[in-house]
Amino acid sequence: MNIITKKNRIILFIILLITWSDCYSQSYQKQTNLDSLFQKAHKSKAFNGNVLIAQKGKIIYEKAIGQADASNTTQLNEKYRFHVGSIAKEFNAIGIMMLKEQGKLKLDDTITKFLPELPSWANKIKIIHLLQYTSGLPQIKWNEVNQDSDNMAILKKTLLLDFEPGTRYDYNNNNVFLQRRIIEKITNMSFNTFVIKKILQPIGIKNGLIDPNENEKLFAKSFNNKGKQDVIKYNISGWTALNLEDFYKWSEAINKFKIINPESTLELFTPFSKGNQTGLGEGTIELGQVKSHIHDGAAFNYQALLICNSNFTIILMTNNKQNNLDEISNSIQSILEEKPYN
Repeated sequence: MNIITKKNRIILFIILLITWSDCYSQSYQKQTNLDSLFQKAHKSKAFNGNVLIAQKGKIIYEKAIGQADASNTTQLNEKYRFHVGSIAKEFNAIGIMMLKEQGKLKLDDTITKFLPELPSWANKIKIIHLLQYTSGLPQIKWNEVNQDSDNMAILKKTLLLDFEPGTRYDYNNNNVFLQRRIIEKITNMSFNTFVIKKILQPIGIKNGLIDPNENEKLFAKSFNNKGKQDVIKYNISGWTALNLEDFYKWSEAINKFKIINPESTLELFTPFSKGNQTGLGEGTIELGQVKSHIHDGAAFNYQALLICNSNFTIILMTNNKQNNLDEISNSIQSILEEKPYN
């Protein structure tokens, strides 16, 4: 048996100390650069919102930057919830797959099976068409819809689809609307209640809000560049708002298959054709592991972006949309990879 001498132990300790010091120095430099990036972005009015960055499963940067509303008197903090736009569509997509795993529906089921009140075209639309945005449903008539019942009434009067289901891609919120109605029909609970009780609470998300109004505490209010605050209105229901901690929990729950299994996750990552969105935005699975998950969303003057891969997770949420989150995330990735950045 080799016995580590006192001299060898000292050498080993010095090597470990140097290695730790080098890693700490690199981590500190990344945090410094990230902070510099966001302080400059906020000063130039390029970013107002909350950010979380994790690397190799560890949060290395988390910050709230700017104002919580248009009053310019309330500072954001990490607890504020944000409307995440289309990223909220992940909750109905996940819900559909949960019910599939429970044997309560099949992706090849036509929507007539669950919504028999719809016209005969519903016999042609399968649930998979809703998930892949290939149903042929017309776009929602936003100027005529103030609530779910308005939209359902319009669909009942719709005579023709825009195209044959399963033949074309059309990113369309009516696909989302009917997913939510199917979940309600099967579970006998409102979609909003289903999200809270069956999705958020089981994975430890305690602060998520569904369709929050302007009076909700710790809910960031969106505003434009002229300082005018948006009037929040939900033409159709079911929009989940999250804070940084819960958004990260949600991302990790998908990555670690805490809600649905790898097969169901792969199904949601599979687009109708290359470059199209799915229920989870865009993503890949390799060797049973999520290798990438990218999704963006916008509503009113809110905008959100999730970029996740095997190396890092970036979460950006703003209540003063500047349409620049891709550029900001590119700079973040350069910092994480220790490359020059803008």
